[in-house]
Amino acid sequence: MAQQFKRPRGTNDYFGEDEAILQNMRDILNQETALYGTQFIELPMFEENALFHRTVGESSDIVTKETFDLERRGDKDYTLRPEFTASVSRAVIEGKWYTTPDMPLRISYCGPVFRYERPQTGRLRQFNQFGVEFIDTKIDLNSTLDAFLLSLRGAEKVLGCKVKAKINFLGSFESRENYKKELQGFFAPMISEMCEDCQRRYQINPLRILDCKVQEDQERCKGAPRVRDYLSQEDQEEFANICKALDQIGIEYVIDDDLVRGLDYYTGLVWELYEADHEKIGAIGGGGKYSSLMKNIGGPEMEGIGFSLGLERLLFAMSDERKKELASTTSIDVFIIDFKRDGTSMEIADKLRKEGYSVLFSSFSRALGGALKMADRKRAKRVIIAESDGTYKLKDMFSRQQEEFENKESLLLCLLSKE
Repeated sequence: MAQQFKRPRGTNDYFGEDEAILQNMRDILNQETALYGTQFIELPMFEENALFHRTVGESSDIVTKETFDLERRGDKDYTLRPEFTASVSRAVIEGKWYTTPDMPLRISYCGPVFRYERPQTGRLRQFNQFGVEFIDTKIDLNSTLDAFLLSLRGAEKVLGCKVKAKINFLGSFESRENYKKELQGFFAPMISEMCEDCQRRYQINPLRILDCKVQEDQERCKGAPRVRDYLSQEDQEEFANICKALDQIGIEYVIDDDLVRGLDYYTGLVWELYEADHEKIGAIGGGGKYSSLMKNIGGPEMEGIGFSLGLERLLFAMSDERKKELASTTSIDVFIIDFKRDGTSMEIADKLRKEGYSVLFSSFSRALGGALKMADRKRAKRVIIAESDGTYKLKDMFSRQQEEFENKESLLLCLLSKE
């Protein structure tokens, strides 16, 4: 007996209603980003390994434990992308798109990313991200608010409900360095008792200790200094202006001093989004501002702000009612039950498709009753029954009214005139 293969652990197959929901999620997000003037980018699924080490950060779990590194070919090491921001930055530098007079660049993306971690609820080894990056010489208040609001509004439109936002402000490079020193001093007496990840982060980037998921270490973090207490005057004013603007717009948010995000390149505002009834699965999305990323990979000194939404996280947090709504938006214009079986029905289908109709056939093996049930399941708007005697019936699946025609010409004339 031939070997039967199963999908790799930590991956999903999407088909039927699941794929319809996923596609409609992408469509909703594309429509939302269009309101903010973004342009879509297609990127390679793998890049040079060093790109992610230089941008994501050596203290990140992604770099230290989770990348899918490909077998070496030629003189370079390649890695399946674990996130998009590094690839977007590389593309902007390589294409010199930063020279455009129309700034900021507003770039959106969608596709699979790959991380080798233990599969569990809300965590996969291949999953889909939808996101946006704004890039400019300096990210101003409007760009900051636009990026945050786009992530929030996009998530809410996909889920069909309000989303909880947590925010924090990590400050400039100087503020962060001062804060790191204070954190090292705070954790020094206890670091030997903490997990191996925390001990490694203590040396490379102590901010990441605050993101530890080990319960005992989370308790130790509760008394840690707050980054807000070490912000410069300029940083404090920037964060105050952001909060003031969000209050004026009427956005609800929670300031979370432990929120540092999982990547090393963030500086100013950072945020995470949660669905209130599914907080245990983790954030459904998040983002933040960064300042040195492009310079670190050979580009000009630019700033950026961006976010990503995990489509699988959104799908998991979505209510059953909302899933039904998204799945039901797909339908077939014309469903053909062909008892004539001489190729004439294919001629009809071809003409309808040229006019923009979606057309689906029932299998020859199906009887009339089974074929009509299939048409209902496919949400067909109309059914054509091609009888063996050469006549046709046209059935409206909403009104259930039926018309009869002597030939295909009169059928097509009627059908096309109804639009």
